[in-house]
Amino acid sequence: MDISEAASTHLRDFSDFHIDLNKYVKLSVVALNHLFDSTGDPKELSDLISELIKGAGERWAATNYVDPHGEIEDLKFQLTESALMRVYSSFEVFLDEISGSYSEYKLKNPEPIDSAAYGATALKLFSAFGWDTKKIEYLLPVYHFYNIARHCVVHRMGKANKELIELSASSDFLEAIENWPTVIPGNQLSPPPTININKKIDLRPHHAITYSDVCYRLASEINKKLIEMVGYEYIVKSVAIERILKRDSLDYPPCKDAYHYLRYILNKEYKLKGVEFHLIKAVLEKEGIRQKCYQKHASMLALA
Repeated sequence: MDISEAASTHLRDFSDFHIDLNKYVKLSVVALNHLFDSTGDPKELSDLISELIKGAGERWAATNYVDPHGEIEDLKFQLTESALMRVYSSFEVFLDEISGSYSEYKLKNPEPIDSAAYGATALKLFSAFGWDTKKIEYLLPVYHFYNIARHCVVHRMGKANKELIELSASSDFLEAIENWPTVIPGNQLSPPPTININKKIDLRPHHAITYSDVCYRLASEINKKLIEMVGYEYIVKSVAIERILKRDSLDYPPCKDAYHYLRYILNKEYKLKGVEFHLIKAVLEKEGIRQKCYQKHASMLALA
């Protein structure tokens, strides 16, 4: 059984968030840009927005704007701020789920992590399980930058603190941006936010997507370490319990028995390759749940 490309439920959930955030940011921005470009006349644009507000299907009255073009530009900034907060919260949930769900695998005396280290939150998770951090090192300065930027948005009204200003000019951060391995070879990572003379962070919508991508890359590496740590037996057992023993109905089109059903899920959702029936049976037998799974599946199949 090949688990080298296996995807845990935790990674799939964060992947769904990453995709949704991309859609949220991009569709919102192009909609705002379309509205912005619809007319150069402030009065006409204000009237158009007012009509759209009245026709939005909400209990909203007409609203007029003196500088509607400026309001739309401000909205893109606010959109980015909210997206940064969503990325941070979603990735923190991901980290907490991994930490809490697999606590039995944690080391008794993990290596301590300096709270000021780049990406300390992620590093503490790696340390807790004794995982090597080599493959995430290139991510940490950029991850740390956006974590601090998010903190400044939430706690400093979007003004950069000393730590963010120093990090933005550091060789670690600048080299990480310069050498970033992009999806398309030859491309470069989008420029990070600049900090103006009033210490205001000049956020753009693409920065939220960059932050989400950084977190997704971290999540992918954590997923690989997690799968290597728990092994295929843990996955098979967990899927059998969650998708058969704890369910009252089947998720997919009928399969002839519990083993075919589990193989389908393990292959389709968890991306396990070379799933063989005898391995599934052996795991279920070892856990003492083979007969229960077989009978429960048969009863649900009869009702499908």
